[in-house]
Amino acid sequence: MKTKNKLLSGAFWMMLGNILSRVLGIVYLIPWLIMIGSPEKQNAAQAIFNAAYTPYALFLSLGTAGFPTAIARQVAGYNGQNKFKNSLRVLKVALGFMLFTGLTCGIVLYVTAPAIAKSSAVVSSEVATTAIRVMVPTLVILPPMSLIRGFYLGNNDTKPFAVSQLWEQLVRVLFILSMTYFIIYMQNGSYIKAVNYSTFATFVGAIASYLYLIYYAFRKLPEYKKRYQESLPVDNHQLGHVFSGIIKDALPFIYIGSAVTIYQFIDQITFKSIIVGLTGMDKLQAQNLYTYFSANPNKITTVVVSLTIAIAATSLPLLAEQSKVGNKGYIRKLIVQNMELMLVTLLPCALLLAVLAWEVNGVFFPFNVQGANLMALALVCSIALALFSDLFMVSQSLGHHRLAVKMLTVGIVLKLTLQVPLTYFFSAYGTILATAISFGLITLVVFAYLRRNYLGRGQLGYGLMIILLNIFVGGLAFLTRAGLDLVYIPETKITAFIYAAIFGLSFLALYILMLEKFGLLDRIFGFSLPVIGKKKRSKATQNPIDNSQD
Repeated sequence: MKTKNKLLSGAFWMMLGNILSRVLGIVYLIPWLIMIGSPEKQNAAQAIFNAAYTPYALFLSLGTAGFPTAIARQVAGYNGQNKFKNSLRVLKVALGFMLFTGLTCGIVLYVTAPAIAKSSAVVSSEVATTAIRVMVPTLVILPPMSLIRGFYLGNNDTKPFAVSQLWEQLVRVLFILSMTYFIIYMQNGSYIKAVNYSTFATFVGAIASYLYLIYYAFRKLPEYKKRYQESLPVDNHQLGHVFSGIIKDALPFIYIGSAVTIYQFIDQITFKSIIVGLTGMDKLQAQNLYTYFSANPNKITTVVVSLTIAIAATSLPLLAEQSKVGNKGYIRKLIVQNMELMLVTLLPCALLLAVLAWEVNGVFFPFNVQGANLMALALVCSIALALFSDLFMVSQSLGHHRLAVKMLTVGIVLKLTLQVPLTYFFSAYGTILATAISFGLITLVVFAYLRRNYLGRGQLGYGLMIILLNIFVGGLAFLTRAGLDLVYIPETKITAFIYAAIFGLSFLALYILMLEKFGLLDRIFGFSLPVIGKKKRSKATQNPIDNSQD
């Protein structure tokens, strides 16, 4: 019971930190953009901010992704052998390495900032260069902090990981809003200055996170001292060998974890040259299009993808564990469960938000027909991104790192191949399609591999049922929306929010009722609705997986 409570507590803190930080990261845009000013200024501010944030996120991902998890595994392994001194030794050396990594990434970003800015879809490359360089201090200090979070995870302590994320995001958002208000309203300053301070907010948020992690360490000091005294002596193993193993273990996760950011960076450095150089579009139009298809939709699709993956990813640690013992029957069951969870949460979110793209775009950004259309396409195509992220995580959990790395490399080459012709013929819509097609094809290959090696015939029947159900509900929502457009279209942020809430919740209720009717609520989530589900329970729990166990 104690272990179960600890697992539930850990899952709670991780989910809370993830959800609340994502929500804060999107909600603050409403007051921030209002303070920035006119729609033209808002589009420019979003383009500049995104031009700085995407390369920063890429360098940060390359510098940190995978290392916290690898350190957590190493620390957990040592702690299980009562070698807490070894855990501290690895942490000290790793902190030095991550500081070196942060400095290296920071220097490279600072030096390459003018070239990145010149290639980005912004009117002024000088303004973008400054915005990018403002991110450098954060890039230097964040890698060691990510390692400290990994150390806590290795000690089965998820609370500091989640709470530090919240502090980081909360302080960052408060700094952005307060400084923007001060610059725009108190100083009558430029929105460009406000954007620069908004990018610098990542550094302020990181400092707040550091302070919390240090405070938490002081609280845990008595416990750590006791474990240090009871620990076995430090091994004589070569630390370089141990650490090289950690790096080797982390590299595939770094590469795969950076995939979406790599694609976004490709869009950033190629879009302007294609759309301006080949079609003759002026820089201001290109900047607005970049905002509409990349900067704005990415804020929404990131939340959709990350939250649906957070739900489906609950089975990933179990997959990794079962792959080591070779329990193929249980692995099969976990893969099916993972895919059903992913589909049942991802599809309604993406499709209903796409139907409500006019309202979603208008609540957060200026109302714009082209912006709404690109938002809708991006939300539909986010299904491919989410399936990629989930299935590639599944394949890595099962130890197929080489397959994942190989297929992502193919996907990047495919993206680069499709980028020019699709963008030339279909403008920003083609850029989104190039991403969706390349992600979709490599995901299909990995899915085919998993199905061939782990799944039995007919085991994905419920997954197909979920897809058909979502096509029906999504189609009905689209037709209903088209009919309502003949009568009323919301044109203010408040009316758009109310309209989207009523429309979305109505169709979400319909979706849940249909899940219940077909026995999917009981099968996937383990419960049924009162009265309606009582007769369905026994039928719904006839799991085809259970009938085909090895």
